[in-house]
Amino acid sequence: MYKVLIVDDERMIREGMKKVISWNELEIDRVETADSGFEALRLIQAEVPDIMITDISMREMTGLELIEKALEIAPDLQIIVLTGYDSFEYARECLRLRVQDFLLKPIDEDLLTDCIRKQVGQIKEEEQRREMNSMLIRTEGITAQMELEKVMRDLVHGREKEKALDLVEKEFNLRRDMSLMVAVLLPKQDIGVAQQDSAVRFRQIINICLGFLDAKGYGITFADDEESQILIALYVQQCGSEGANVILDLLEILKDEFGDVIKAAIGNEVAGFENIDTSYQDAVYLLQNDKMEIDKILQTQNVLKRSHMFQEVYEELKSAMCANVSDYPYVMRVFDAFCMATRSYNLSEGSVRKYCFELLADVHFSYVMAGGTVEEQSLENFVGSLNGADGEVSLELGKQYLMKMLGGEENDVHEIVGKAKRYINQHLSEDLSVGNIAEILFVSPNYFSRLFKRVTGQGCNEYIVRKRMEKACALLETTNFNTGKIAGMVGYNDTNYFSMTFKKNCGVSPTHYRNKIRGKEN
Repeated sequence: MYKVLIVDDERMIREGMKKVISWNELEIDRVETADSGFEALRLIQAEVPDIMITDISMREMTGLELIEKALEIAPDLQIIVLTGYDSFEYARECLRLRVQDFLLKPIDEDLLTDCIRKQVGQIKEEEQRREMNSMLIRTEGITAQMELEKVMRDLVHGREKEKALDLVEKEFNLRRDMSLMVAVLLPKQDIGVAQQDSAVRFRQIINICLGFLDAKGYGITFADDEESQILIALYVQQCGSEGANVILDLLEILKDEFGDVIKAAIGNEVAGFENIDTSYQDAVYLLQNDKMEIDKILQTQNVLKRSHMFQEVYEELKSAMCANVSDYPYVMRVFDAFCMATRSYNLSEGSVRKYCFELLADVHFSYVMAGGTVEEQSLENFVGSLNGADGEVSLELGKQYLMKMLGGEENDVHEIVGKAKRYINQHLSEDLSVGNIAEILFVSPNYFSRLFKRVTGQGCNEYIVRKRMEKACALLETTNFNTGKIAGMVGYNDTNYFSMTFKKNCGVSPTHYRNKIRGKEN
């Protein structure tokens, strides 16, 4: 459905058009009116209508001035101009401003209806064109992703190494000598769960990994040969030498979505794609020889050693700050050293947030025990501001907290979730993930995932799937589009995957659902 804005300084004309046109038949469910160009611009900014019908001759601001300003706000706005003057100059100016139709008063009801119907048709054609272009881009991207995943599988299993390394460098523009670590994610195999349901969950986990890691340039996610485990080649330089913390953040998101269903291991850092099979074997060995519970991450000794080195530095800096908490200049100098250490050890953003919180909490309580006074709720406020911050912002927030003993205001969590829902509902045909939605909302994926689940009672990925299925049901009920077309319109590039997901959520296949709704099935 679409929105229309009628602009005319004569109330009778505005209300007459609003009442006389059968808007629902034209697929228009909202009609706004404005008595001036200024009011119209306010409504365009707030409501973003699809079509504007405006008079040319108005007080305060002419229709032509309004059109020029309106197109700056909403470049895709379809415009129909009404005028009582059959003027060539008006018509020429309307053409310059990309006005779609130019009608003379008094307006014939049928003529205006046909004109609006034509504009709605043009909007639909443009939407379909954009959807097709988007699908083509996604299809090309999927093909490239599949090729990259095959190359990665060959490398971790030591197959056709030279050919794979050549493709890494020439086809995918990756430095073959970059430092890497391989993480292996092993989804829990639930006895009694249908194979189809397990396959759907496996694909959902991969999609979350792609959104959280690949989309940020942290690494490459791909399924192993038999699709029993998920592999991630982590770029050490991008995600930090503590790649394990990136995987821990990922596991928290997966836990919010699916519960305790993932076990993970991470191999040693290696130099170059040619040695990636070594890191992979490290991780596999840990999984095969450790009896730890699910939802734990196993790390090799080199990874643990590097983590312990920073931990030792951190403990020394924390002790120095807490012991000298009354010496403000000294505490600030030590905190600067802490900031430098997080960068030197190339910590992940999640690690910086974690250590920053622990450090500031200990300093806070040491300061209070030493007789200092702080504003009530200040530590809680600091935690609230820290949750949505990246590494550098976390350090800056920590510095400000030390200087003022006051943190930022807590985020309006319901507003964040509301914005997320609106974005999801408006972009169901596009690639959606916890990672890219969190990026748009300027919060961390881990924080956003927990927040969404706490406020709504369901995981973000679960919500996305439910809304996509609702839209798919509506399309199956009201259109004759085939299953492949509908799959693309609700964000699934793989028709088979869409059908599996639909059957899991709706109980029947898309075709059976349509037949049942239309009475073709008993």
